[in-house]
Formats: sequence, C-alpha cells, structure tokens
Amino acid sequence: MVEYLPRSAWNARPPNAGPGNLIASHVDGAVIHWPGTGSTKVIHTKAAVASALRGWQDYHMDTRGWSDIAYQIAVDQEGRAWTLRGMRTKSGANGDADVNDRYGAILLVLVTGEQPSAAMKATTRAVIADFRTLYPRGTAIRPHSAVRPEPTDCPGDPARAAIARGDFTPGHPGTPEDEMTPAQMQELKNFIEARTQAYALWTHRQLRKDLSAVVRAYALDIKNYERQTDAADAARAAAAVWATAPKSLAADAPAQQEPQVPDPNTDPAPEDQALDPFPPVEEAK
Repeated sequence: MVEYLPRSAWNARPPNAGPGNLIASHVDGAVIHWPGTGSTKVIHTKAAVASALRGWQDYHMDTRGWSDIAYQIAVDQEGRAWTLRGMRTKSGANGDADVNDRYGAILLVLVTGEQPSAAMKATTRAVIADFRTLYPRGTAIRPHSAVRPEPTDCPGDPARAAIARGDFTPGHPGTPEDEMTPAQMQELKNFIEARTQAYALWTHRQLRKDLSAVVRAYALDIKNYERQTDAADAARAAAAVWATAPKSLAADAPAQQEPQVPDPNTDPAPEDQALDPFPPVEEAK
C-alpha cells in the first residue's frame, strides 16, 4: 500500500479552477513523465523534492497559465509518492484535452541520464496498481513521447527503457515484487525492533526466574553441606585430640569394655548370693 504525502508536505499553492475529474470509462492508462530540467544535479532529499515541486507549480501556474502543477502524482528516487493534483483530477501534462481525458500523468523526479532506482520503480508499480483500481480499463503504461501530439524526449531514455522492460508494470514477470518502498521497509524495521525488544524482555524475565531458583537451591545445598561438614570436622577434631594426648591422660580415660557374654556350659554366676543381705552363718566347730 502506498503512503501518499499530502500537498501540505510540499507547501503547495491552492489550485485555480481546473479541468474536472477523469471519467473511468474514458481512461486508457497512465503516462510516465519526467521534469526535463536539463540538469544532472540530483533531486533526492525530501526538502529538495518539495522545493522542486513548488518551482514547477509556480512555472505551470504563473508562466503557462494552468490551474495547478500539471501532474497527478510524483514519485522520487527514495520511493516517496507525492500528491500533486491527485488521481481523480485530469492532468494538464499530456499534450491536449483529448490525451488528458484518456490518460493520467505520473511524474518521475529524475534528472538527465539518471536511472530510476529500485525504490522509485517499486513505488511507481504500486501507484499504477492504485490507478488501475480507480480506472479498471486504464491498463496501458505509456511514455509521454508515445502519446503527445508534438515530439518530446519525455520521460528520457532510462525511463523509456524501464517502461519497455515492464519495470513499472504491477505483477510483471521478472519484476522483483519483493522490492519494498522506504515506507514499507521502515514499517518492517519497526516491527522487527518491537519483536526483538519483546523477546529480550521475555528472556530477561525467564532468566530471572531460573536464576532465582538456582540461587535458592544453591543456598540450601550450602547449608546442608556446612551442617554435614561441621559434624564430620568435630568428630575428626576429637579423634585428633585423643590421638595426640599424653599417655597418662589416655590411661585415666574410661576404657571401653566389651560386654560379658555368659558361657552356656557353666553354671550361672551366683549373683543372687552375692547380693543376699543375710548370708548363712557358719556353725561353730
């Protein structure tokens, strides 16, 4: 879809009373023009194009006595589309009233010897597609030199060659339809940047969640490790103390005695007798 810069973008003068609108049933197609300045100084920046359009409008209105700048739409080398008269208003550029009634007029902002850029060709194809939506019978694409009653070099050899190749024809075989206008490229760039920022934010949040879980697990493992290490260190320290203690100190330490297991082949020890508080009295002899 083409984004058409309004007349205010180039500070256009209001038009005088004009020729009226095109009639769809009369329209045969669109004619391609150039300004034919004779200069090789390129007109690429937005400010330069706007200034040039004002100058051509002044010439057409003040010198030629026309109602407005002669063309309907202008396309520059950066792929910008400028509203001049607009597609519905008859042009004053094609040569006479009959040709202006049957054709629209698209101005390519080219200088002498300049080749149309990919962006210019892509936008011009889109503009012609829009033109055909308004005027379904108007499928022809002609150089100005092919329709003007009097001879003209317009729109220059490079543009004529591009027309012959079908570079300005929507959907023409071999035409790189994937070429985008600067506006479309900017829209794609904005979309990619927005998606990239959204993905970076999502990744950051996920990493924060994962990192928090890792930190919690690490802290728990550290506590368990310290608890086990502290117990093992205490046992090793005690063993080391006793191993290095003087023998006299070690001798005073209570011995670890093995429990006594009674022998089943002998009588049990007279524990009850030993504990009897009234032992038998031995008779006197």
